[in-house]
Amino acid sequence: MVNRPDRRTDNTQIRAFSASQNILNRADGSAKFNFGMYIHSFSDTSVICSVSGPIDVQIRDEKLDESTIEVIVRPVKGVAATKEKLIETILRTTFEPIILGGMMPRTLIQIVVQILKDDGCILAAAVNAISLALLDAGIPLKHMAAAITVMVDGRSGELVLDPTLEELQNAKSVHTFAFNNIQTKAYILLSNSDGIFNEEEYFNCHDLSVDAADKVQSFLRMAVESKKKKELQQAMEM
Repeated sequence: MVNRPDRRTDNTQIRAFSASQNILNRADGSAKFNFGMYIHSFSDTSVICSVSGPIDVQIRDEKLDESTIEVIVRPVKGVAATKEKLIETILRTTFEPIILGGMMPRTLIQIVVQILKDDGCILAAAVNAISLALLDAGIPLKHMAAAITVMVDGRSGELVLDPTLEELQNAKSVHTFAFNNIQTKAYILLSNSDGIFNEEEYFNCHDLSVDAADKVQSFLRMAVESKKKKELQQAMEM
């Protein structure tokens, strides 16, 4: 039996998910996504995302045939540094092909990700939160994105799914994948790897991520359906 820092007993076990939408009044759409919330409060990762748009865009950033996508990542404390700027670039290049920007030319879609708590897998959590926030804002999308992180342990060589910060300290390599929800065969939207690894290790991480991301995708779909049911119920009661 494996003893992980947050009491999980298997290297392929994912922390529990939780999510909520429409939680910020001044945004067109918003969502919060958590890995581990409400289960082990000492080992959770939590982000909140707001979406504003389509809104006016500055002339220098204006695109004639599609919308401009802006991503801002804010750390738990202080101002954004190199790490956050890198995450911004990764997230923007992930979601630009997903958003149907051609339907909203010469406008801006602004996505703001606030990190609330980081105990590993913050990039995956951000992807999942953005997917929910974009849907909450009514932004047209080609498909949803669901993400998960896998690491290769530097001591044992084993694959560890959804690692915590403590586990990441021993990582030989870390891989975050995001997949869409409409292909019968998993289609990669994001593949971000860091560390030293070979081809076999990469594809082993990919294969493990496919099934795990499918669970995340099912959860996101369930969260959206639950929100829509509540909205319909509230409308009927009015």
